[in-house]
Amino acid sequence: MTLTTAGIPVETLPERTSRWARECLEWAKVPFLPTGQRVGRVYDIVGPQNLFGEDSLFINLGYWHDAPDSLDEASRDLARLVAREAELGPGDIQLDVGFGYGDQDFLWAREYGPKEIIGMNIATEQIDIATRRAAELGLSDRIRFEYGSAIDLPRADASCTKVTALESAFHFPSRAKFFAEAHRVLQPGGKLVTADITVRRNAITEPMLRVQDRAESRQQPGDHVERDVLDLGRYRKALQAAGFDQVNVYSIRRDVYFPLARFLGKRLRDPDMHRVNPVLRATFSRPGLLVWGPWADYIIAVGTKS
Repeated sequence: MTLTTAGIPVETLPERTSRWARECLEWAKVPFLPTGQRVGRVYDIVGPQNLFGEDSLFINLGYWHDAPDSLDEASRDLARLVAREAELGPGDIQLDVGFGYGDQDFLWAREYGPKEIIGMNIATEQIDIATRRAAELGLSDRIRFEYGSAIDLPRADASCTKVTALESAFHFPSRAKFFAEAHRVLQPGGKLVTADITVRRNAITEPMLRVQDRAESRQQPGDHVERDVLDLGRYRKALQAAGFDQVNVYSIRRDVYFPLARFLGKRLRDPDMHRVNPVLRATFSRPGLLVWGPWADYIIAVGTKS
């Protein structure tokens, strides 16, 4: 079996069909795993062979405001937007939680020059691949990737100047606990920036959000909801409750879902997309996105530790 330049295997049809069957079987087992292992296992199963990019291993929906020509460039633009909101620059010690295969970290290291980037993840295959890629790019002295949970960050208090979570926080067991942990590890004046998929408040989702509101009203001080359901306004309140000041939360959904759907309407017809599992192709096809996209918001959130 040969590999493409991105390290993706070139498969025969029988090999591909066999892989799809194994992937679906492994996905069926995920709900029976301990909670803390599920998300990492899902992404280990997905692997580079099921991504939609042309020349990168980005795993995000992209930022399409400036009409980029590809998902790769839209993904880079999303990483740049996060970096601008974080005011990322030389001297920063950045903790990137949920780093995928490391593409955003490589971009940040090259274009913004932070002193150090520590990637944190629970998907072991992603840690291995990102570590190897950093070495190949000559960036191992500035970037390292480690195993760690977003709700129990293995970092000392006030040890970072920036914390980022690029399209990963919606996977975390509790955003509230992640926000509290991010606040703990940040130095005074440090920033948390997330690019996150959240619930969009509308007539369909309103009942679910009301249930969440009632659950929170019964909580005692210091309690956290294990799986928080947040819309834009409740996201802002959750950051403030974690101690962040100068909180700014805004939606970019118009520059994510519909332009992505237009792009994937063409991209999924390309021959190299035949390698992607049919379940994923259906989920992210233009009809699939038009079904679930209206339910979802896409937000950028910024909070500063005073």
